[in-house]
Formats: sequence, structure tokens, C-alpha cells
Amino acid sequence: MAKLVLKRGADRRLRAGHPWVYRGEIADLKGQWAAGEVVDVVDAGGRFIGRGFYNPRPSLACRLLTRADEPVDAGFFLRRLRAALEYRRSAGILSMSSPLPSAYRLCWSEADGLPGLVVDRYGPVSVIQCLTLGMAQVAPWVAAALAELFPGSSIRRVDDPTAARIEGFETEHGWLGEPGPDEMVISEGPCRFAVAVGSGHKTGFYLDQRENRALVAAHAPGRRVLDAFCYTGAFACHALQAGATGALLLDSSSEALTFARRNLELNGAADRAQLREGNAFDALRQLEAAAERFGLIVLDPPPFTRRKDAVEAAARGYKEINLRGLRLLEPGGVLATFSCSHHVTPALFEEICREAAGDARVEVRLLATLTQSRDHPVLLAVPESRYLTGLLLAGC
Repeated sequence: MAKLVLKRGADRRLRAGHPWVYRGEIADLKGQWAAGEVVDVVDAGGRFIGRGFYNPRPSLACRLLTRADEPVDAGFFLRRLRAALEYRRSAGILSMSSPLPSAYRLCWSEADGLPGLVVDRYGPVSVIQCLTLGMAQVAPWVAAALAELFPGSSIRRVDDPTAARIEGFETEHGWLGEPGPDEMVISEGPCRFAVAVGSGHKTGFYLDQRENRALVAAHAPGRRVLDAFCYTGAFACHALQAGATGALLLDSSSEALTFARRNLELNGAADRAQLREGNAFDALRQLEAAAERFGLIVLDPPPFTRRKDAVEAAARGYKEINLRGLRLLEPGGVLATFSCSHHVTPALFEEICREAAGDARVEVRLLATLTQSRDHPVLLAVPESRYLTGLLLAGC
């Protein structure tokens, strides 16, 4: 096995629990190696630190899979995925009571000890997403592990094209083995949602907002709701089920709104909802100009940046939508606002919202700080594993 030797001092972050090695931290690479294969990582003195996939193409050149002297083979992936499943069982994430299939994230990359791998479960279907060259090359081992953990289930692979371009591998999209359903209806608390498995955003559904949707819906009874950047309408459906008087759903995608309409129908709420296609920035300004007001507003946009050097521009976008949202909020109303741009830290996002409230001349109380659902765990030593941040604000 090849041996990746770190520069002096470059091991500090790894010994503190972080799994990443950047190209500039590497002093030498000894032995025969190939991109995407496993290498031993040692410090400048030759002491073993761990073992991980190496790829010289991206600046993030190696991600540790293990800190033990153990083989990274099919058995390794089975053990890690079984541990991920047991964590979700013990945390009460899996629903056993619903007659419909439930959905959850089984594996969240670094947070489950498998950097570069995402696995979501939709009832009897596992959806694999590979984010690194190394993980793409061992996808058959991942599929074999899932087949053992969930006998008779179907497996679909849907790789992320951006990650594939950075890492240098061809994306794969399709069923591995016997095909499963391309579409199904899942349950989430009192709601039902149609999901195109492996299509659209994420792997078919925004599983990371499950707990936040329930929390926000608790503030919905008797209120009119604005669900901006609604995608397939999950926040609005929960709010209407909880007793909201009506909802306006905004999104720029006609396809997303088609699914949103279907989800509203599945939950018996279509007659209390209005769907509007268009740019949410423009729509928020138009609603403000029309003196519209809402008792509950949800702002859950897609990431405004994936690059660290574009944070300033992203901050301007977040301030704009929160300024408009606060101006649309009726007295005593509630705003749930989110960022999934992981370079926008929780502290920065709070500062952005504070400035927006000041410019809007709206006084708000902080009801709760929000993050991703527990099936997307956060490792304390790996702040990058926390990418979703949110605030629940109430007008005074």
C-alpha cells in the first residue's frame, strides 16, 4: 500500500479528529499508487495516522476512512453502514408505525465514517450518491452491503455531477440490479409526499428539513402561510395540515410546482393553497408592493454559493430575501429562514438576519436556532458536516 507522508505539523487537524488532507499538506507519496485507491497516511516522523482514499486531482486530496490498521474492504463498508443504521434506530429516527414507507438518510458522508458517500432510504429503495472518485470505485461494495442490510430492496445510483467533475469520474445514474419504483408516496408525520426516486434535487426529497417542518408547523394554526422557494411544497403541506388558513407557494420550477400541487392534493389541502411560478426575489418585492401580509413565512432557498470566495455575494442575497420576508410579516408573525450554503456560518447568517431586521425596522425575538435533521448527524470535529443553518424568529 502506498504511503502518504504529511508535512511537519500538518497532522494536528487530523489528530484532533478531522479527516481531510489537502494537497499542500503532503510532503511525499511513497510506493505504487493509483488515483482513488486507499493509502496509508503517516506524519512527518512516519507514525501511522489513518487510511483513506487518495486523489491528486482536487485540492482536498485524501479523506480518512479509518484511524485503525484495518483493511478497507467489503466487510469494512458493511460494518460502517450497519453502524449507521443502528444509530438511526437508537435515535428513534426510523418510523415503524406508519402504513406508508418512510424516508431517511442512512449515511451522511464524514458524519458516518464514510467520506464521499450519501445513502438515502425511500421505503424499500436505497439511493446511493458518490461524491469522490474512491467511493465511486467501491460502489459495488456499498451496494453489496445494502443488499445484505435490506434483503429484497432495490438500489439506485445517482451521482452528483459537480463532485464528479471535481474528482474526475463519470457519473452513474440508474438501478443496480433489479429496478424498483421510479415514484412512490412516503409518509412524514401526518403528511404524505410523492417522491420521484433519485430525481430532482438531492436524491428526490429534502430529508434534512423533516424535523424543522414539524417545528414550523406548530406555529401555523390560524395563520396564512408564505412558502418561498417551496420546491415540492413540504413546508406548506405540514402547515396546512396543522391548521393554517391558507398558503401561497412560490418557486421558479414548473416541475417542482407540479409535484407541490400533487402533494397538496395528497394531503387534502389543495383548496387552501395557491401556487405561483417565478423568481422568488421578484415575487417577494411584488408581494410587498401589494401590501400583502402573512402570519407564517418560510424562506428555504437553494444554496446561494458553493464557493468560499463568493460568500459576500451570497450574504447580499440572504439579506435581500430576509428583508423582504420581514416586511411581509404581520405583527406577531413567525419567520423560519434557512441557509444551506455551508460557507455561510451560523454566526454570519445570524448577523445577516440581524441587519435585515434593522433595515426592515422590524423587531423580532429568536425562538430557536435550527439545523439539519438528526439523520444528517454533525461531527463536532468536522464543522463541514453541518451545512444547514436556520432561525425561527417571531415578530414583537
